[in-house]
Amino acid sequence: MATVCGATLLATVTDPLTLRQLAADATLIVRGSVTDVRAFQVPGRGIESVATVAVERVIKGDFEPFVAVRVPGGVVGRYRQITIGAPALRINHQAVFFLKRGADNGWHPVGMSAGVVHVRTEAATGRRLVAPVMVQGYTAPVGTVVRGDDRRRSLSVDEFEAMVAVVMAGPALTWTGAP
Repeated sequence: MATVCGATLLATVTDPLTLRQLAADATLIVRGSVTDVRAFQVPGRGIESVATVAVERVIKGDFEPFVAVRVPGGVVGRYRQITIGAPALRINHQAVFFLKRGADNGWHPVGMSAGVVHVRTEAATGRRLVAPVMVQGYTAPVGTVVRGDDRRRSLSVDEFEAMVAVVMAGPALTWTGAP
């Protein structure tokens, strides 16, 4: 006796986005903290999560004190759905969110995880930093990646937000490394 089981397989393909593409595609760019995350079943699409973000600063778009960010995946009861490339948002998570409206009129991160730039607090100084963002010619060298390259250092949140402002201003301006 043989048993055959069938399963539906889904694939996710994402192209790397430049900071310029992220900023251009985003309708709303905010810095904030996740205050709540709830997952729910969406018929025909699986599990999705909605994270409520308390907005600290609006970088692009209209001010909203709270933004609901929808991402694929999550946990509902005994079921867990993981979507490769989707950000995992948790309560107290701080980030800069590059968002655009989806077909459901909800806010979704541009480029999935690429649209969520995590903010961490340096233990020794209390400074809020973001991981090095690769901007060709500014924070990433052309050619071979060199360990310890000064341009790959963590950026303060202010430096990162200034870099985003320069990128949004257009190709005429260049990033000098100072906010």
